[in-house]
Amino acid sequence: MEQYHHYWEEKMVGSEKKRSIAALIALAAFVGLGPQSIQAAELKAAHFMPSMHPMDKGVMTPLAGDIEKATNGSLTIRVFPSGELGKGPVQQYKRVVTGVADIVFGIPDYTPKQFRKTAMVHVPGLFADGTVATNKMWDHIDLFKDEYASTKLLGLWANNPSVLITRKKPVRTMGDFKGLKVRSPNPIMAELIKAWGGIPVSMPTTEAYNAMNTGVLDAVMIGPSGIRSYKLNETAKYITTNLPSALDTFYLLMNKSSWDALDDKQKKELDNLTGRKISLKGAEEFRKAGQAGLDLAVKSKVELIEIDAAAEAEFRKAMKPALDAFIAKTSDETGVDASNIVSQLSK
Repeated sequence: MEQYHHYWEEKMVGSEKKRSIAALIALAAFVGLGPQSIQAAELKAAHFMPSMHPMDKGVMTPLAGDIEKATNGSLTIRVFPSGELGKGPVQQYKRVVTGVADIVFGIPDYTPKQFRKTAMVHVPGLFADGTVATNKMWDHIDLFKDEYASTKLLGLWANNPSVLITRKKPVRTMGDFKGLKVRSPNPIMAELIKAWGGIPVSMPTTEAYNAMNTGVLDAVMIGPSGIRSYKLNETAKYITTNLPSALDTFYLLMNKSSWDALDDKQKKELDNLTGRKISLKGAEEFRKAGQAGLDLAVKSKVELIEIDAAAEAEFRKAMKPALDAFIAKTSDETGVDASNIVSQLSK
């Protein structure tokens, strides 16, 4: 340290002006480092799946790496999987609104009263796959954005239509469906299950494996990615792949105060990485995971069944009154024109 001071005394001896300039340069350098240190932030991202789930591996963990790189480390995301910030997927929306987590991944239909409009995306037969559905949602995001107004919407996407996984009975016709206790992925599918003669059961996907093993459920309707995620290939004998079923939607939300606390560059970079971009990534990860789930089922000696055209027509005819009633009920309860939402999404 003494040698350091001697060095600068020799360099600046006889020149008060030079000394002042050097001091200002040193101060500027110090201040230049200050904002990065002061503004550095770590966001807590919470979800309820294991860390090997496609939404962690393919969406959230990559987002954490991308934002750290884009902001030169001033903004980082730490992902908390498996309910580490609180058990139970139903509470995800509450966790982000109250700030328990800065970012959450969740499922709108776990809090259906909050997301009545988003539920219209689930109308069976509306979309061929999750990518089409995701693009349509972002093409018409104004239809839904008020439902997310208490948060910062980072992502909204869909998976592929649900398949029917049965523990004992193959389903090839509507007659085969009658009397089955079926886990429903969302309210609109619950109505269709009843229209087809089944008994809808609402429960989180995390409980489906045990419910199938113990006979609480006869069948599960779920996106095909769920086969692998929840080991449903171990509980099933049959999977019917092409029922006119609904798909699920998923959100990635950020606490508003956490968003407001970011600086302009951090907000810009996070916006660049999220929105439609991350949503399409989420849909693609579900597509790949769905195919992997079906492949695993085949490997596990589960029989895949495709209903024929006559059976499909029978299912569609039976479900139409339930669909019309669901849309009308949604309009009555929300004060919005649900049929218009469906019509807009169909374009």
